[in-house]
Amino acid sequence: MKRNSILVVDFGTSNVHVNVVHVWDGQILYSKSRKYAMLSPKDGYTEINPHELWQASVQCVKEVLDIMENVELHAITFSYFGDNIMLADSHGAPLTNIILAFDVRGTEEALGEFGSRFTDEEFIGITGGTCVTFCTGPKLLWFKKHKPELFEKTSYFYTNQQWINQNLGLKPLNDYTMACRKMMFDIKSKEWSKPILSFLGIKAEQLGEVVPSTEIIGHIDKYGEIALPFTLPVIVGSHDCDCGMYGAGAGIPDSGIIGDITGTYDHLGFVEQGFVNAGTENLEAEIFSYCGPLIDTSVCLGAFPTSGAVLEWFMREILDDCSPAAYDMMWKHAEFRGDSSLMFNPHFSGNLGGIYGLGLTKTKEDLFESMIESLTFESRRILEGCKKIKKGSCDKVWVGGGAARSEKWMQLRADIWGCRVERMQNIEVSSVGAALLAAVKVELYQDIKSAARSMLHIRDSYEPSKDISDRYELRYRQYLELVSNGIKTRGGSA
Repeated sequence: MKRNSILVVDFGTSNVHVNVVHVWDGQILYSKSRKYAMLSPKDGYTEINPHELWQASVQCVKEVLDIMENVELHAITFSYFGDNIMLADSHGAPLTNIILAFDVRGTEEALGEFGSRFTDEEFIGITGGTCVTFCTGPKLLWFKKHKPELFEKTSYFYTNQQWINQNLGLKPLNDYTMACRKMMFDIKSKEWSKPILSFLGIKAEQLGEVVPSTEIIGHIDKYGEIALPFTLPVIVGSHDCDCGMYGAGAGIPDSGIIGDITGTYDHLGFVEQGFVNAGTENLEAEIFSYCGPLIDTSVCLGAFPTSGAVLEWFMREILDDCSPAAYDMMWKHAEFRGDSSLMFNPHFSGNLGGIYGLGLTKTKEDLFESMIESLTFESRRILEGCKKIKKGSCDKVWVGGGAARSEKWMQLRADIWGCRVERMQNIEVSSVGAALLAAVKVELYQDIKSAARSMLHIRDSYEPSKDISDRYELRYRQYLELVSNGIKTRGGSA
């Protein structure tokens, strides 16, 4: 009997994963990945070659199909990293590389011209989030000011999603979630914002048509030059974080679940039915909301943008060893009791980080523990913001992504957060969430609840240890005092 599955192409900021997800139990049957280079032609510039991105996905699809057996594919769908832009000519050919969120172009424009034209409240009212460096609007303004000839040649402003759709021979469409990540989309009217486009001097046609995330936008029998074993409906897909919320259970209606998607960013959030603009409801909570993958849903998110980057920095610069074995060794020796005298400030963006309480007896293991504690304090701050916005109860958090590999970090989350933490059986939550949404669309399941019952499973649960949790309560208050001088992130995702 063939195994009913969805083919998911999951684009991350450093590599692409192609996964065959079994729709009856949510397990990944086959998986291949391939890295692409992150380019920095000048200091602070961060780009990906669009042709390399596409070819990496083609190669992974080929490798998966070469080993796939006893599978019936029902659809192909996608998960994309967000907050990126590529200038294209009238034929859709790239005029630039794909420019990533971390790219410094647009920094002055976000703080200057955009800040003068739109208050935080106005910008949040339109887009659901604040105007910060990673937004694409300020980057387009940078090109208009500094590369006017190139800007004039530009017919389209594509995301990675539009580029992939075009390479599949389909219309270069945006889904709602990726349109929102351009931060020029009115989340209430679900159309490109006239005030923002007028300010930039661009037209809605240059940004592209927008469709629901589960829209079937065509059928293909080839992926690039690779023949597929079936003619597959193409489901346009969505932003990886929004897919991840469904893969981490936060999209199950009336579940009381908050999802935690860990990786380069640490995202915590949930899905609400209907229109929500969390930023206008409670700006202080630093939770922002955007159009969800399903019609009449909103995804509410908070993020700490350098969580994974800080951990990578420690392994590279302090330990001088980024190998999996070195990482495992640090976790083996880590002990989290809530009684350390060290305090780590992980706000490395803008060179605002620091380590406090150092002494001659402190070890690299002590530094590692303090760093992990600080990242977990940051995620608690986001969790508290989610609880201020979310309707109904919030009694547990389901965790996926890289941090879910560590049992000690799961227990630390429970101790610092003061609630039950449950680790997903399949921690590749963006791919699973994309497959879940696709399975409902092609009518393998009646609705999200029934799909989630079969496809989402908990590996294990962690409850707070009272004594340790009490000690961390004091440590958390000390941490908040440490960063209370304004060293705080502003909401957003990538």
